[in-house]
Amino acid sequence: MNKTLNIISTIPLFTGLPEDQLVAIKKIAVEKKINKGEIIFSEGDEGNGFYIIAAGMVKIFKVSPEGKEHILHVFGPGEPFGEVAVFTGQAFPANAEAIAESELIFLPKPDFVHLISQNPSLSLNMLAVLSLRLRQF
Repeated sequence: MNKTLNIISTIPLFTGLPEDQLVAIKKIAVEKKINKGEIIFSEGDEGNGFYIIAAGMVKIFKVSPEGKEHILHVFGPGEPFGEVAVFTGQAFPANAEAIAESELIFLPKPDFVHLISQNPSLSLNMLAVLSLRLRQF
């Protein structure tokens, strides 16, 4: 099992999925290297996919009208982010910036939506996890 597949298999969104479904997810995954300080997405951008951190750290933040930054969450290795906007069909509600050199796994929305429509067990597992995440925000 390679690094990307190993990471995908350990995140809560995909816990317990059979290996063939994990491999299908890996096939649509795009690996990205992000520099420290690089903006990954901005508030209002289209939710065109979501990310899993393979290495590094990412902060999710908003900026007040006065220009003051408010950090909402800091994510580290093995954690997904941006998935709520993707599955609600809304724009990203905040900004994401790498706070360290980072390696991300990007799952494009069109490919991922097609994949989950073909795999009901994947859909059900993700719904359970997303409902818990939505309650946090």
